[in-house]
Amino acid sequence: MSTAPIPAYPVVYVDVAVDGSAHVNVAGRHEHFDPAPSEVTRRAVTAYAAAVAAELHRPVRTQITDPDGQWLVAVHPTGTVTDLAAAPQKAARPRKQTVTVPAAQGSPPPEHRPVDPPPATTPAPAYFRPPLRAFAPIAPPPAPEPAGDVELERTRLTRRSEQEPQPPVAILRFSTGDIAHVLGAALIGRNPAGDAGENVDLMVTVDDESRMLSRTHLRIEWHDGALWATDRASSNGTTIERPGAAPVDLTPWQPFQLHDQDVAVLGDVRLTVSVDEHGPEVNL
Repeated sequence: MSTAPIPAYPVVYVDVAVDGSAHVNVAGRHEHFDPAPSEVTRRAVTAYAAAVAAELHRPVRTQITDPDGQWLVAVHPTGTVTDLAAAPQKAARPRKQTVTVPAAQGSPPPEHRPVDPPPATTPAPAYFRPPLRAFAPIAPPPAPEPAGDVELERTRLTRRSEQEPQPPVAILRFSTGDIAHVLGAALIGRNPAGDAGENVDLMVTVDDESRMLSRTHLRIEWHDGALWATDRASSNGTTIERPGAAPVDLTPWQPFQLHDQDVAVLGDVRLTVSVDEHGPEVNL
C-alpha cells in the first residue's frame, strides 16, 4: 500500500543545548524546555512534535540540532520517530528542466539544466531513533561454472528493457495543448520555485493571463510507487475532478493520491493526468 510523502512544510526545528535545554520553533510558534537529562528532553520535544503532527493529522518533518550534529526525522501523531534519508539514486535520473506552458500553441523546447544531487543525510542519534531492523545474512555467491565450451542453447540475449524496467511516468496535458512528463517531482505555477533543500526535477511555468494561479501553485510527484498532488497553499486552490466521483478541493500541504485520467483545475487552466506504468520507451 502506498504511503503519502511528508510535505516540506511545516518543519519542527529543535535545538538542544549541552545542558539538555531545548528550543522548538514551528511556523513561528516557539517553545522553550528547561535543562534536563537527555532522555527527559527527548520525550518532551518528541511529544511536542507529535502534538503538531496530530494537529495536522499526518507526520511532520523535524530537524534536530544538538552538540553532536544535525538530523532530519519524521515524527508521527503516535509519537513514532523515523529517519528521513535521501532517496536512493536511480540508474537513469531525469535531468532538471524548465517547461514553459504558454496560453497558445507552439511553446519553445524545454531548457535542460543539471540536477543538483540530494544532500547527504546522517542517521539521527540513538535517543531520537526507533530500534534498527535485523537483516538476514547474505547468502554465499554461487559456485562458478566449470570452464569449457558454452552451448549456444544456453546463451540468451536479453533486451535492455527486460534488464532495467523503466519507472512509470505521469503525462500532464494542459488545456493549452502543451504536455509535460513527470518521472520524479514537478512544481507548477506562474513562476514556480522550490523551498530550500526541496528536491524538484521539473518546473512547469504556466502563462496565466487571468493570474488565478499562484507563483508556486501545485506539486506533483512520484512517491512509494504512487502519484501524489500537493496544493502549495495557493490563493485560489486546486480542485481534482475524477470520472464518476464528486470533485475534491485539495487541503493545502496535504498530499492527495492521483489516478489515471484525473483532472486538476488550476484557475482557468485544466490539467489532465495520464499514468504510463511502463515508463518512456527505450531505444536499443
